[in-house]
Amino acid sequence: MHFDWSDFIWTIINFFVLLFILKTLLYKPVLKTIEDRKKSIEESLEKAARAQEEAERIKAEYDGMIARAREEAREIIAKAQKTAQAEKEEIIATAQREAQALLADAKATIAQEKEKALRELRQEIGNLAVLAAGKILNRAVTLEDHQKLVDEFLNEVKM
Repeated sequence: MHFDWSDFIWTIINFFVLLFILKTLLYKPVLKTIEDRKKSIEESLEKAARAQEEAERIKAEYDGMIARAREEAREIIAKAQKTAQAEKEEIIATAQREAQALLADAKATIAQEKEKALRELRQEIGNLAVLAAGKILNRAVTLEDHQKLVDEFLNEVKM
């Protein structure tokens, strides 16, 4: 085996030239591609993080809106129940007042009709008593006698 220095030097020169060419033509573009890909991935991760934060913000806002809507619904229901209860009580009170008024009117009408019937009955009884007294006395009863007998009879009946 024989060692040739010229081959060795040319091999080393070729090696460094090849290394320079590979570094210039291959290594830099590959590194640039890797760096670009790394930046792209980082940007995608940042976008995903921002999108996640935005989604969480929107969800929190949505949850707040739902909570407010539920609270408003509870308030509306409570207010409607209070209003309904007040209307119910007002209707019942009005009905009771009207019933009391009708009952009072009915009692007054009954009392008036009773008084009227009693007056008519007393008048009729008085007339019958005068007629009977006239027959018993066998004489005609004058208007004065008639009124006097009716008044006496009514006074006795009242007691």
